Amino acid sequence: MLQVIWGDKSEAIEQEACEILGVKGLRDYFRKPSNGGFWTDHIKRYSKSRRKAPIYWLLQSSNKNYSIWIYYHRLDKDILFKALVNYVEPKLRLEESNLQQLRSQQEAVGTSGKAAKQLEKQIDRQESLISELYDFQDKLRRAANLNLEPDLNDGVVLNIAPLWEIVPWSEAKKYWQELTAGKYEWSSIGKQLRAKGIISA
Repeated sequence: MLQVIWGDKSEAIEQEACEILGVKGLRDYFRKPSNGGFWTDHIKRYSKSRRKAPIYWLLQSSNKNYSIWIYYHRLDKDILFKALVNYVEPKLRLEESNLQQLRSQQEAVGTSGKAAKQLEKQIDRQESLISELYDFQDKLRRAANLNLEPDLNDGVVLNIAPLWEIVPWSEAKKYWQELTAGKYEWSSIGKQLRAKGIISA
């Protein structure tokens, strides 16, 4: 994006932005989920007084090794399915292919020696990552299978609530629990959940 906007000056602009933010690189800033990262800065900026309305949503795997960003104003009923098909599934295929390559290398090296031990550690890490990605996929699919039509008039907290399992923001879980308890009957999301039998009378 910086190259498109500033062309030859993009590196200098990026360096200046990093200095202002106090980070080594912009990629690290966007990936960091804790204090000093974009997500926490964004939550603070868009959560003043009683308003809780971040417009960029971080969907993140349990060990924070994989994440997707969603822009609130581009929400549509298919966005979660698009995320699954266009991002999560290709990532899983790539990482499973990487695992197969590691296993092939392991077969060639054998079971003893330093190289074999290193490969075993790499395989363990890769298997752990794949397991984490499948967990993320399952949680994202659960939210997608609700087939909810986003309604910006409901506000951010109600629209983000169905993603509570993969959003590192406690407000999402809180509002999901309140939604499923029937608290926001007036909302479009609440009405859809009631029609699907997720909220009982």
